[in-house]
Amino acid sequence: MKRKIICAFALLSFGLAFSQETSSKIFGRLKGINSEVTVKVIHLPTNSTFETKSNNKGQFSLDNLQPGGPYTIEISDGSQVIYSNTNVQLSLGSNDLPVVEIKNREKVIDEVKLTSKRTVVKNGVGISQAQISGLPNINRGIQDVTKLIPQSANNSFNGTNFRYNNVTIDGSINNDAIGFSPSLGGQTGTSGMPGSSTRSNSISLDAIQDVQVYIAPYDVKLGNFLGGSINAVTRSGSNNVEGSFYVYGRNASITGKNRVGDNSKMPSSFEDFIYGGRVGLPVVKDKVFLFTNLEYTKRKDPVFYNADDPNGLVNNTVAQQISDFVRSKYGFNVGSFNQYTNFSESAKLFNKLDWKINDKHTLSIKNNTVFSQASNLERDNANFRFSSMDYIQKNNASTTTLELKSRFNDKWNNNLVLGYSSINDYRDPTSSNAMFPQVEIGYNGGTILLGNDREATVFNMKQKTFEITDNLTYKTGHHTFLLGTHNELYNIDYGFVNALNGRISYKNLDDFYNSKPARIRGTYPFNGENRETLFNNPYASYKVNLLSLYLQDEINWGRLRLSPGVRVDYTDLPNKPLLSSQVNNSPVDPNMGNTYSYTPLNQLTNKYLNKPTFSPRLGFTLDLTENRSVVLRGGSGIFVGRIPFAWLGYAYYNDGVGFGSYDYNGPTAAQLATNGDPLVSGNFANWQNSSKVQVDLIDNNFKMPKVWRSSLGVDYTVGGYKLTLEGIYTKVLYDLKFQQVNKTDNVTYYSYDVNHQMPIYTTNINSNFSNAYMLSNTKEGYRYNVTAQISKSYNFGFNFFAAYTYGDAKDITNGIRNSMESNWQMNQSLTPNNPQLTTSNFAIKNRIVANLGYGFNVSESNRLSANVYFNAQSGNPFSWGFINSTIANTGQAAGLAYIFKDAAEAAKYIVPIKDAAGTVLVSAQQQIADYENFVNSNKYLSSRRGTFTQRNGDTTPWNIQADIRIMDEIRLSEKSKNTLQISLSIINFTNLLNKDWGKVYFVPNTFNSTASVGLTKVGNVATGQPGAGDPTYNFKSPGLPYTIDQFASRFQAQIGVRYNF
Repeated sequence: MKRKIICAFALLSFGLAFSQETSSKIFGRLKGINSEVTVKVIHLPTNSTFETKSNNKGQFSLDNLQPGGPYTIEISDGSQVIYSNTNVQLSLGSNDLPVVEIKNREKVIDEVKLTSKRTVVKNGVGISQAQISGLPNINRGIQDVTKLIPQSANNSFNGTNFRYNNVTIDGSINNDAIGFSPSLGGQTGTSGMPGSSTRSNSISLDAIQDVQVYIAPYDVKLGNFLGGSINAVTRSGSNNVEGSFYVYGRNASITGKNRVGDNSKMPSSFEDFIYGGRVGLPVVKDKVFLFTNLEYTKRKDPVFYNADDPNGLVNNTVAQQISDFVRSKYGFNVGSFNQYTNFSESAKLFNKLDWKINDKHTLSIKNNTVFSQASNLERDNANFRFSSMDYIQKNNASTTTLELKSRFNDKWNNNLVLGYSSINDYRDPTSSNAMFPQVEIGYNGGTILLGNDREATVFNMKQKTFEITDNLTYKTGHHTFLLGTHNELYNIDYGFVNALNGRISYKNLDDFYNSKPARIRGTYPFNGENRETLFNNPYASYKVNLLSLYLQDEINWGRLRLSPGVRVDYTDLPNKPLLSSQVNNSPVDPNMGNTYSYTPLNQLTNKYLNKPTFSPRLGFTLDLTENRSVVLRGGSGIFVGRIPFAWLGYAYYNDGVGFGSYDYNGPTAAQLATNGDPLVSGNFANWQNSSKVQVDLIDNNFKMPKVWRSSLGVDYTVGGYKLTLEGIYTKVLYDLKFQQVNKTDNVTYYSYDVNHQMPIYTTNINSNFSNAYMLSNTKEGYRYNVTAQISKSYNFGFNFFAAYTYGDAKDITNGIRNSMESNWQMNQSLTPNNPQLTTSNFAIKNRIVANLGYGFNVSESNRLSANVYFNAQSGNPFSWGFINSTIANTGQAAGLAYIFKDAAEAAKYIVPIKDAAGTVLVSAQQQIADYENFVNSNKYLSSRRGTFTQRNGDTTPWNIQADIRIMDEIRLSEKSKNTLQISLSIINFTNLLNKDWGKVYFVPNTFNSTASVGLTKVGNVATGQPGAGDPTYNFKSPGLPYTIDQFASRFQAQIGVRYNF
């Protein structure tokens, strides 16, 4: 049956439909006529002509038009032209032309003028090239353009994980499908595109013509997303030789001072330069056109929060002591702890050849190639990394796409897209010994890290993707029928081994100096292969096929348009991960179901996915007037997304067959005496010899994430003002759940936990497993938002857009980590195997966004323009609790905390701080007083007295920022169109106006936005005492729970020079 389904999809893919828009479509309506008329549309740059006829009700449409323009539109009745417009600019996707009223065969309305306006397409937003070039966008990435979408925040849309976005360029996929991307700077939300791991853009903005963003579309062509569907269409050549050479640059001299630290100047090492050029030209006039773009970027960023820096975690003395100790005892150089500079660089080449075969067929061939690399040392006020933790990430990506657009006649249209991409993403450690373990030391409520990053020792990802997409439409009467398919065929070499070098944790510095680790864990190959062999020969190789088939009828009744349709998605894994005999023979926990449930391991069959999913949708647009001044729009439908293939990759390499795993959580004195110090290389093998394995498993009934989304909006245009009110509601049908299924469900509770909210686990089910993680589904979760916006363009050169969005999102896990293990360990939950619904990391809450532009002619040859972008958003959610530890014996690396009811209860659990000789350094009374002051000073913690903190229960302060761009465009001569543009962009202009404005707040993502409550477990209440077995603590005030970004919280200026010809 499975083979029949795959074959059916494959056959259809050669004659049916594609997944994303690559062209423009126009809808028009004529009033005052009752017979057919001829509509002729001419694309002036390429002299391409398209014709159609209206029906007897004056309705007409044209497909497969090139975005942009200008276009000329002529409407004639066979004897004379009754309407014409010589300056029409088209946005990507659907374009509704103004209603044309014909009286006495005369033109009675003004010409259509869409140029440089913010065009709202049906259930989506189009962003034109004019808007893109006007934004103060110094990073020049697609994700810096989509910030105009009111329902977006940090590359997340509609309160949804950014990993659930779908990005295409010219209709061809442009996702980081594996999804193993770091987030340098600690903030969640990378671009989700190839090159994001090296902080590089996947394509130059100079190659982009138009960007389209959908959040709640009901067009069945759009799929494989739950957040935002983002599509960019590239520029093309024309009959004119046109192009541009440009350079953008910034350095320390035009960057603000450190407003959140010591007011020092930006380190002189900072610089960021972009060099590029593009040209479009005819190869054969009116027939063949070429466009090419080349861009090179190089950037150097100083690292902040170094030793002795203001608000830094460690001082020079402590850092030097650690460095000397490690060098003396272990012979390892931990690297720099003072000033350090990260770098990133990329080279991008884009080429596109358009061939107008004839009036019916156009062929485009495109290639986009990017080479990039970057270093990745990260420090913040809660995490200090010695420079040995740095690694160089390298990414090489190339995508080739062929697109054939066909317009057979006035009824039949077809698009065919074939694509192939190859991506290689790999890491090189920078230390002198790549196998020295990652060391984590608890210190002052934060963590000190040294050694090698556990995720960089073996990291070599290769992804090859073949794509077949096509679109066949048939128009008859009021109907436009679509039959289509979209298919993505992935071949992945998952060259990654987690912690081959080992991962050693210590509660504090004293334990580190005395060789008393709190946790020892890692992975090793059973066949003894070394790091180089594992790097060059990935153990996990697998295929993923995403197939879809869809049918839709777009019904146009003039004022009312309906789009009923159905989409079928099918995910195929031809070669499933192995199931080891230890999984098949794993014992069943007789206590199962006490606090959590799951499929018993011995019942796993590997029969998941490989089933079709049906997604019906219905969208509508209703013109409540006859001039589109009031339009009601919306719809409802099912959407199926994709997951990062990294999560699947872990199941292939953690199959319990190829690799052993060890996890000593609280190693005993006997184990330390027998195996020795794990940081001594000669002892490392003793800890590896555990004969245990880690298994990452997938539930029998696992499904790709799916939601039911509905929306309703109204657009009201009056006096040139456009007002919009829109609401979107999303109900989770299937999302992800991560569990550790090797914990015996026979639990106890601490005495203060009277409501039994946090179970304490004691033993494992299967002693052959170090850990057993399972990926399954949940039906819990929802998100919603309501947006109000207003926009207007004035004749004197001023335009503005402003919007306010309120929204919320609830989920049981945020899914931002790279593995099942990390997603489980970093999910702050009292019941981690049965997490409860709480605020999502991606909840929008409140957001205000505005964009203002003004331009005027200084003279006939000189035009000055300015653009201001403003964003104000509720603070980022974060959790209070324990960092890199938990008190529930679960192995979590981020745990929630109980907040004592009062000082009397705190006195039962806070004990004196003593040195190794037993001398009291800080009394219990002093710690209790400090604890009470700390809790009372925080509104959220005060509200949690007598109970536990919640995941994402608190938020940072609001992030408020304005950016500005000023440009002077000079025409070099009266007869020439050549111009020189000089621009100044200032990001965080608010900080330039006032040193206390424009601060950017976040909680580092290292431990999933967790802030320490200052408690460190040091023991347990003695037997025979009230509350025997309850934890005892030392307390030290942890300081601010969030980080103020020292770089983003200062103004940053960029100077640009561009020559257009």
